[in-house]
Amino acid sequence: IMVPFSFEGKWTITEIAPAGAYTVEKVIATLKDEKGNTRECQIMQKWPVKVPIQCYAERLRPEESMATKLRTIDTFFPVAKGGTYCIPGPFGAGKTVLQQVTSRNAEVDIVIVAACGERAGEVVETLREFPEVIDPKTGKSLMERTLIICNTSSMPVAAREASVYTGVTLAEYYRQMGLDVLLLADSTSRWAQALREMSGRLEEIPGEEAFPAYLESVIASFYERGGVVRLKNGEKGSVTIGGTVSPAGGNFEEPVTQATLKVVGAFHGLSRSRSDARRYPAIDPLESWSKYPSVVSEEDLASANQVLRNGNEVGQMMKVVGEEGTSLDDFITYLKSEYIDNTYLQQNAFDDIDSNNSIDRQRFVFSLLLELMDSTLHFNDKAEARTFFQRISQQSRDMNGCVYESEEFNQCVEQWKTLLAEGTEDAK
Repeated sequence: IMVPFSFEGKWTITEIAPAGAYTVEKVIATLKDEKGNTRECQIMQKWPVKVPIQCYAERLRPEESMATKLRTIDTFFPVAKGGTYCIPGPFGAGKTVLQQVTSRNAEVDIVIVAACGERAGEVVETLREFPEVIDPKTGKSLMERTLIICNTSSMPVAAREASVYTGVTLAEYYRQMGLDVLLLADSTSRWAQALREMSGRLEEIPGEEAFPAYLESVIASFYERGGVVRLKNGEKGSVTIGGTVSPAGGNFEEPVTQATLKVVGAFHGLSRSRSDARRYPAIDPLESWSKYPSVVSEEDLASANQVLRNGNEVGQMMKVVGEEGTSLDDFITYLKSEYIDNTYLQQNAFDDIDSNNSIDRQRFVFSLLLELMDSTLHFNDKAEARTFFQRISQQSRDMNGCVYESEEFNQCVEQWKTLLAEGTEDAK
């Protein structure tokens, strides 16, 4: 229990309640300041949720990566502890599942889920699943580190508007303890709609699409409450904020998405075409971006991104001229980009091993991927190339389902290297 943040100066605890069960309104301690004034403290504290808690020595630049155990995010579009990111995407693209996987696997101390205007089913699912999942860091139930602020679509507009502020204030409270906190707001679009309804009732002058004219500054002030701080006792604490955006029809040009993109440090754009093709997580590797440092080197990441871009160009061309009008070299480039997508970007959220990739494992598997990208492959025809990539892709998927550095995993790696050697033998 923290001393109320409104207290100024030095205070001494004169009385404290013995261990036991208490209600939140019960007085548990008495404090005295240097002038001899005494104040009683309850377990419960009152703080205006729209006012940031600024009891710290200084703000620091977010540099340490927050491991989410998702390959696409940690390697290609990382999020730093104390950073901000958004997940815009159309309905049914997998935003909520992506947030649930992140909240389950993220290497943080506290996870706060602010369910703002979303369906009640997702909250119920979290309440049912999390008590059964064990947190590998503590060995206790995952529910013990998770807070859920439940403001579903059936709840009042005013409550929906306040829910994200309540979440970020709770996050700042735990940050003051020197903890790393992850706040997931689902969905900020519903919050913006609540702002629009409140603004309309107050008869304010509307802005674009009838949202309030101050929408951008409100969204910016919310995300600005994230960050890494050095506390007055020398410890560090952080609040990482991730918000989903649900633009109508997946249109990223609408005001809420555009206002969010101006202030966040990473953009994980979900694609309708990828979710329709069941390529999950449906983060578009060509549209998304991040300003934070990756777990792999910049040169290696740029090399993989170039293969993805080249492969996409060939894929678009193949839609017009067909496979027959494509050269063998271009076809191999296309197959290489599909290999990255199928074996590294895609991840099974319902597989305990595949959904939980440590940073060391990601670096190792990415080094294998680069080995294949840099190899000079030679095939007699497209059918032979397709067969090779089908075999090596299946081997990689088998590897994804094995525990890292287990005997089974090492066997898969050896078989993978044997397959790669077969593909490069003719080239030598």
